[in-house]
Amino acid sequence: MKTRLIMILTFFATLLGACSASREMSIRDAWARPASAGDNGAAYFVIENGTPSADTLLSVSSDIASATEVHLSMVMDGGVMSMKQQESVSVPAKDKVEFKPGGLHVMFVGLTQDLKVGDTITLTLNFENAGNRIIEVPIREP
Repeated sequence: MKTRLIMILTFFATLLGACSASREMSIRDAWARPASAGDNGAAYFVIENGTPSADTLLSVSSDIASATEVHLSMVMDGGVMSMKQQESVSVPAKDKVEFKPGGLHVMFVGLTQDLKVGDTITLTLNFENAGNRIIEVPIREP
């Protein structure tokens, strides 16, 4: 009887933990491309909004570049690739937004250090509702 009660309590504790974890704003699968100081670089990740309310990514900051901006890559008429800086990015409730090559990405303008495979950098994502989220971003090949 005691063992069965412990198993039931463990099950409900696990279920409760899973429910609360899914009701958060989380950032996963972060990575950045290798690049040299003085050049530009890029970082990618997935934002998962498990909350019942939409949120907005207002900015991203780092200490590795002269400027850290959110950009959207677009293919224009004639197959020409273009990038447009984004003032903010909406993150719908119970949905995700993917930052990936050829789409949304964080652009490092004027890197102040080399980004070498195996290194890790820190980014701060500033959300309207969720506040600041600090993430560690490994440098790796695409």
